[in-house]
Amino acid sequence: MPVLSFLQLQPVDFDSRYNLDYAKGGIPAKLTRAGLPYYLPIGWYRHALKVDKKYKDGSVWLGSSNAPGEWPVAFHGTNSKAVRNISDKGLLTSSVVRDRMLKEAINQKGEEVNRPGLYVATHCNGGSHPYYTEKFDVQTPAEKTKTFQVVFQCRVRPDSYTIHTAPVKVGEAWRVVDPEAVRPYGILLKNTDIKVEFEEDDN
Repeated sequence: MPVLSFLQLQPVDFDSRYNLDYAKGGIPAKLTRAGLPYYLPIGWYRHALKVDKKYKDGSVWLGSSNAPGEWPVAFHGTNSKAVRNISDKGLLTSSVVRDRMLKEAINQKGEEVNRPGLYVATHCNGGSHPYYTEKFDVQTPAEKTKTFQVVFQCRVRPDSYTIHTAPVKVGEAWRVVDPEAVRPYGILLKNTDIKVEFEEDDN
């Protein structure tokens, strides 16, 4: 797929069994993971990353039955140049430029979170996107240019984050200071030339 090659990704990076088209009909707006709301990224296509043997603690964190050990879902919008590095190394605090909710986080959890924070959002549309994604153009074999945006679908370790209503416009932002508490497991892509109607419940 030209867009994945553009992002410097290879077939070995993915597990296509878990790819999912969130733009097709019949997709619910909300489910639950780890007992918390999971707001599905309506209008996007997930390319599932190969993570089944990436972590030493197995795959319970990636479950979908709300069982003990499962991690909730959140989203991290980014730009095309960052995708390869995030896919390889995860989200890193060394990339933090702005940390808008630092003081509020300290008020919630104390000095233990007085470190650079990573941000994920409970909603893809209105949370990670469009505020934290950058459009990029990809040339197709038919010599047509298509414009995309990219968001990482992640799981976040329970109780590892502080909760904020900014800087997102919908839902919550979660601030995490431990990079190992965020695990990207899918790359969400959307062709911005295609208009998709969606609804997301922010309750």
